[in-house]
Amino acid sequence: GSHFNPPFTIAIYLCGGMRLTMVAPYLISQLIGGVLGAGMAKLMTPPDRYINASGAAFDILKSEAHVSRAIFGEVAMTCLVTMVVLMVAVNGKTKTPLAPFLVGCTVTINILAGGDVSGTCLNPARAFGPAVMANYWTYHWVYWVGPIGGGLLAAALLRLVLGDNKLRIIVKS
Repeated sequence: GSHFNPPFTIAIYLCGGMRLTMVAPYLISQLIGGVLGAGMAKLMTPPDRYINASGAAFDILKSEAHVSRAIFGEVAMTCLVTMVVLMVAVNGKTKTPLAPFLVGCTVTINILAGGDVSGTCLNPARAFGPAVMANYWTYHWVYWVGPIGGGLLAAALLRLVLGDNKLRIIVKS
């Protein structure tokens, strides 16, 4: 049940896939992992290229004009991948051993579709690490608001409409 993404952790908890006592350790570990990963990337990348990429901390957002599209993209793409995670790993009727493959395919599609829109972060821990390593915080909040909003939307959809009878709280069949 490893997941490296705070929106996944929050959504999985909200859908009954983990205990509340595990949420904080997961979130803390994810943020530490993001920083360690960004630190390794910084060690392996020539300094001039690392600085040029703002420490890989998403220099795609250059003005306020891009922010609303980036937030929408992050919400939509994170909702999609989180919905896949919830449907194939948490929802009783649709669980499958193909979950890692299906999630990986969804991430790939999101990257291809949204790379130019927002950088396709989908993961606040992934954005946090490079921001710390490069001390680059311009529009960093977008990579928290968008993905967490998308994860919450996915959890709400599963709990209200798409989940099995055990998960749904309103629309029961």
